[in-house]
Amino acid sequence: MKATPPSGAETLRSIAIPFLFVLFIVACARDADTPARPRITIQHGEARAEVTVELAVTPQQRAQGLMYRRALDDDAGMLFIFPTDSRSGFWMRNTYIPLDIAYIDADFTIIEIRQGTPLDETVLTPASPYRYVLEVNQGWFAARRLGVGARVTIPAELLAAR
Repeated sequence: MKATPPSGAETLRSIAIPFLFVLFIVACARDADTPARPRITIQHGEARAEVTVELAVTPQQRAQGLMYRRALDDDAGMLFIFPTDSRSGFWMRNTYIPLDIAYIDADFTIIEIRQGTPLDETVLTPASPYRYVLEVNQGWFAARRLGVGARVTIPAELLAAR
């Protein structure tokens, strides 16, 4: 007796099931390897907002910042953490996204917000020393009615990263 060849549906099923299994494993592995992005909170009076941040803690990370990026999610930003107060400025060399650059003192209060123009090499230096800097899309603070004097809540585990 000869075996009949499998039908088209059986062949497709025999290929699809292992393929879907492999896709599932890859998706799970990618999620496990992708670190959760922390969120910080900014509040001023009744106005309150959260932003998901990438961290710039090392000198190399701080030097790179958001350079070469073409887009930034609306609720995302980069938090620069310095080990001590700093007075150096920021610039927009190789940065294609217009940014709000918020300088934050050691007491977690926003002391100044400057607007960064894409590719502009003007150094944006705040008038007072700062300990942290938050970069978000330009207009982010105004759209949420937040500004100078707002308080920033940074999770303790992020501060331990410095």
